[in-house]
Amino acid sequence: MKPLKLISIFLFLLFYVPLTGHGQSRNDLNVLKIDFANSKKVSPIEYGWHYEEIGMIGEGGLFAEMVRNRAFEEANPPRGLEVENGYYANVPNPTENPRKKAYLIDPLVGWSKFPENNKDIELAVVDTNPLNEFNPHSLQIELGGGTTGTSGVVNNGFFGMYFKQGNLYKLSFYSRGEEFDGSLNVFLCDSTGEKISNVFEVKSLTGEWDKYSAVFEAKKSTDTGILYFEPKGTGKLFLDVVSMFPGDTWDDGKSVFRADIMRNLIDYAPDFLRFPGGCLVHGVNVETMYRWKETVGDIAERPGAWSKWSPNYRTDGLGYHEFYELCEYLNCDAMYVAPAGLACSFWLFKADEKDEYLHFDVDVQDYIQDALDAIEYAIGPVDSEWGSKRAANGHPKPFPLKYISVGNEDFGPTYYRNYDAFYRAVKMKYPQLKIIANSMVGESKDADMKRERIPEFVDPSTIDIFDEHYYKDVPWVIENYYKFDQYQRPGPDMFIGELGIRGRHPLDVLGEAVFMTTMERNADLNPMMADRPLMRNWDFVGGRGNPLFFHTNSTSFKTFNYYMSKLFRDNKIDIWYESKNLIGESEKKLDENYLFSSAGFDSQTNEVVIKVVNLQEKSISSKLKIGDESKTIDATITILSSDGLVKNTPERPYAEYLHVEDAQLNLQGEHVFQPKSLTVIRFKSL
Repeated sequence: MKPLKLISIFLFLLFYVPLTGHGQSRNDLNVLKIDFANSKKVSPIEYGWHYEEIGMIGEGGLFAEMVRNRAFEEANPPRGLEVENGYYANVPNPTENPRKKAYLIDPLVGWSKFPENNKDIELAVVDTNPLNEFNPHSLQIELGGGTTGTSGVVNNGFFGMYFKQGNLYKLSFYSRGEEFDGSLNVFLCDSTGEKISNVFEVKSLTGEWDKYSAVFEAKKSTDTGILYFEPKGTGKLFLDVVSMFPGDTWDDGKSVFRADIMRNLIDYAPDFLRFPGGCLVHGVNVETMYRWKETVGDIAERPGAWSKWSPNYRTDGLGYHEFYELCEYLNCDAMYVAPAGLACSFWLFKADEKDEYLHFDVDVQDYIQDALDAIEYAIGPVDSEWGSKRAANGHPKPFPLKYISVGNEDFGPTYYRNYDAFYRAVKMKYPQLKIIANSMVGESKDADMKRERIPEFVDPSTIDIFDEHYYKDVPWVIENYYKFDQYQRPGPDMFIGELGIRGRHPLDVLGEAVFMTTMERNADLNPMMADRPLMRNWDFVGGRGNPLFFHTNSTSFKTFNYYMSKLFRDNKIDIWYESKNLIGESEKKLDENYLFSSAGFDSQTNEVVIKVVNLQEKSISSKLKIGDESKTIDATITILSSDGLVKNTPERPYAEYLHVEDAQLNLQGEHVFQPKSLTVIRFKSL
């Protein structure tokens, strides 16, 4: 018999065969009770994603641009902020928050001489004779004494470039010369400088900016590749907006998205995508708020922007237009988060009024008009001002915009007034769109009193969807297990726009699973959830954190968090059944030893669905009391568990994975739930 089959049989016997002889009395028997008689109709939860440029999610990831610092603007400081003693000035408690330390990075990041110690070439990022007003900097390459081709300038991409033998790579760049007498060769190399592609030659340069394009074919594969510029001659030459994409991007090379990452994203099938954030939306002052109009059109005219999130700069190559293209590829609804005219409260000084801050003096009508323009770009007719620009950018059909969130994590009296003005203006012109209101954020118990502040809005009846963000630990999740049950009905739809549960792996992810069971129990509130963090660049974050996906320059893989979230995504219910963990006839104490569960019915498949989370370090044997019938049925049981010692890595992408079995389940028998696990049980209606 094959070893794998023996292991499978062993696991089946260990976890699925009813246990006897434990000597437990009825009073101390651990029971998981599913009560079919106590039920209610609910809405299947909408599971989407929160997309925000953090941790090289797009730049150095999904956005397939291979050249880092392509326009030489990555060192640009944030607009509107002054620096004092290495920290940003005129903001509260600058030295207590590492994000308020002034951003400094080498303007040449991503670029270097090759070899690095060569003296024939000098590099500098300069702002003379710029390509245009949006990209003021360029790379100056000064050739000393005349070079013969033994020296060059290279870009290393994002932790090396991945070249695949036989694949094509499409390059474009701008260049000009100053007293330059010579030529320029461009090609692909491995990390040693060995040429691994055809050569593109520019025989001469003028004093004006000219655009050049080339296609390379890789002659061998490497994940430590470089893009090599080899000047020959004397004088100075300049480069700007150097961009290179693999020829095999998603949709047969028609998109800007990496194909391997897209395949993983599509596997999940999100219901919606929230974009562009996050704190990226409201920035830290007026100047750093998201400006969608600067993110569409020619990449050479996109200025890019500073962000408080590492790596602190984005090119906006994945801009407002590309966001909608991504939604179309994912076949999901689009949620645009529009700046509401308020900056991040953590960067503002408090005012005397409750929940109020000293906000910047802006005209909210400017932000309303900007949002209306954004909506018109997305869904307006082609003969409208912004709809025509969408068409000019290659997409005459409307995009799948469904939701508008008015701001991100904004609250207080000024926000309530701004929201009211936004709501009325958007609804008047686009009544079909769903408008989302923000709630208070913070770590205090007072900040958790979110819905209690709805009466403070100008007109509470306009709160259709209420966005709540929680960054907490596992004990908080347990303590607030029945928080949503106390919400007033009827009331606004529930939206969890951001959720982050802290804890030692895998309890952080399983704590989120517990939170999601509470949402299912309260799904009469029509809940939505934007899962995060979506992706991270493995090399950039050093493998830390628990996003749904990790990527390197050559691979993309799913994580424990992905599989947990996907289990909820694929096991929705539209009828809820009461489920409790009992000791004897009484509900068990609500702590980490509780078996957290959610049960319901999926009308589409005519199946009962039960989800159980065990946070304990040990297996838990529990008496099942599923309904009142005593029978054994065919069930599919899916288990996600981890000891927390081994996580998925580029070398071991399936170290944490699902275990799926078809099994015989005794509805009144015993069942063993694995340590630190999420178990999903499905069976046909009785």
